[in-house]
Amino acid sequence: MSNHLLWQYLDKLPAQSAAWCDWNSALGQWNTFPEFQKRYLQLNKGKAMAVNCKSNCCMSCPRKVVEHASDDIVAVCPEQEDRPYPLNPQDILVHSLRRGTFHRDLCSALKITHRESKEPDCRHTWRIGEYVPEAGSVFPAFITFQQEPGELTEVTLNLCMSYEKPFTVIAPTRRLLTPRAEQLLEKRNALFIAMSDEVTFSDKGILQVKRPATELFARFQKEIPKQDSGGMVHFPTPAGISWEAVTIHFVDGHTVSIRAGEAHGRYNYTQLGMVNKKNSEPTAQWKLLLGFADAQGSIDWKSSVASNNLKAQKRSLSKRLRNFFRLENDPIEWIKTEKCYRCRFRILPDNIDA
Repeated sequence: MSNHLLWQYLDKLPAQSAAWCDWNSALGQWNTFPEFQKRYLQLNKGKAMAVNCKSNCCMSCPRKVVEHASDDIVAVCPEQEDRPYPLNPQDILVHSLRRGTFHRDLCSALKITHRESKEPDCRHTWRIGEYVPEAGSVFPAFITFQQEPGELTEVTLNLCMSYEKPFTVIAPTRRLLTPRAEQLLEKRNALFIAMSDEVTFSDKGILQVKRPATELFARFQKEIPKQDSGGMVHFPTPAGISWEAVTIHFVDGHTVSIRAGEAHGRYNYTQLGMVNKKNSEPTAQWKLLLGFADAQGSIDWKSSVASNNLKAQKRSLSKRLRNFFRLENDPIEWIKTEKCYRCRFRILPDNIDA
């Protein structure tokens, strides 16, 4: 039996919590349900006060749970349309989605960096992390469980008002996605993912996706500056990379070869944002970077490139490099004991092989 039954059930269960008999009635025939239950459902305290009605009555209202004794539990129709039917003690135990595990596994499957928090002012909505195709390119991801189309539209509007960058909204199905919500998402270049379309389960009941994350999040690639744009660009720094993993090797006076993890490429001083707009010549920051290369990473006040402006030039060069690589920490540190500036990355001149 298809796992689409799960998404359909969660789509109508915004609190992700129900009596055991309701979970079993909805998903008991799904062959992966036993594994899903072990990993993703948890037993709550207390007992259900009502359960879904399993009769053919057209009222579709919940049945009240009446517990006369531990071995005498019945589901009573509040409209007296049908006779009470028996329940066993396990039926009325409340189980809920083990949210932390579910969200972590979903992030792992989607290649999203898991960093979870409840989204304020958005009911049944969590920010579960960010999709980070490369350092500096961060696209928040949210999961939401709503009951009515208007509620999903309201959540979408609130997210659009709170976040300037494109983001991802994840929901069980597309059932509640209104044209208005789609327009809001399209305007922000945001993405809507229906788990019923993109997410499935392994034989062990663990979440997995039907296609690669690079394909799923393809629209976000348009937000990343292209390397052949002519002006300043950004290096495709892999997520999790630090300055110590970066190597800058001068090819000639105007070009460097850069490698960081699996990413590499050649760039000129214009692409690094170190061009004088008046005469198109390299700036003082580029010349300082070249000086660091000649000195293999360290410059003190005795260096030929040192000047009264060294401190300001170093600060400006650090800013350019942080912007180019989109890394937050300072790439050049002051070594007090040696009274010199030292690059945290590896830098080499053109007369030394990398």
